[in-house]
Amino acid sequence: MALITFVRHGQASWGTDNYDQLSIKGTEQARVLGKVFDDQAKSFDIAWRGEMVRHYETAQHCLSEMHSSLVAIPHTGLNEFDHEQILLNLDKKKYVNKFEIIQFIKNSTHPTKTLGDMFAEAVYRWQSGEYDTDYTETWKQFQNRCVGAFTDIVNSSKGKNVVVFSSGGVISVIIQSLLGLSDRATFRLNWSLVNCGITQILSDTKRHSILSMNEHQHFREHGINLLTWH
Repeated sequence: MALITFVRHGQASWGTDNYDQLSIKGTEQARVLGKVFDDQAKSFDIAWRGEMVRHYETAQHCLSEMHSSLVAIPHTGLNEFDHEQILLNLDKKKYVNKFEIIQFIKNSTHPTKTLGDMFAEAVYRWQSGEYDTDYTETWKQFQNRCVGAFTDIVNSSKGKNVVVFSSGGVISVIIQSLLGLSDRATFRLNWSLVNCGITQILSDTKRHSILSMNEHQHFREHGINLLTWH
């Protein structure tokens, strides 16, 4: 059987012109995780990653701290959904671009709660399937893409120790496919996954067992200030 370790990317650059890059804290998270893996003498036979910059950077920093020569293999199926498009489609008349949404959230009394409430409503709209023509990728298409990527990884990883650098949406949909979660429960799970948290799945082509989900003790040991969700 293969042991597949999923790593959610480090904190991205929310509120900047380019979200798809690690923040200073996100870079530190990836490096700390790599150091923890190295201290545990953990090694991987294969590394995979999504094609987004935050996936690439997380993989690079983590594997570098492990002194690993592995080069993470890109897979488009491991890419996150388009959160900006999903947020904008919540109210296209009110918000012309992402910067108007960011400004609205920043100016609110409780920005974190405002972001959470808006994002939940936007994702539920997307998941409903009633507005599929508004989106480049529907919820069902996203689910199929994520599960397809997981199948590809499982089929190429028999008996291997594998690490996968991806995003919360992808990881939560893969867990959904294994546990039979509802769509809304899957979103709530996604929202709870920490940056550079670990989810481990023991897998072969016929059976899959979730060994751990959203592990983040490594950040509590190195300082709670490294614990972030977005």
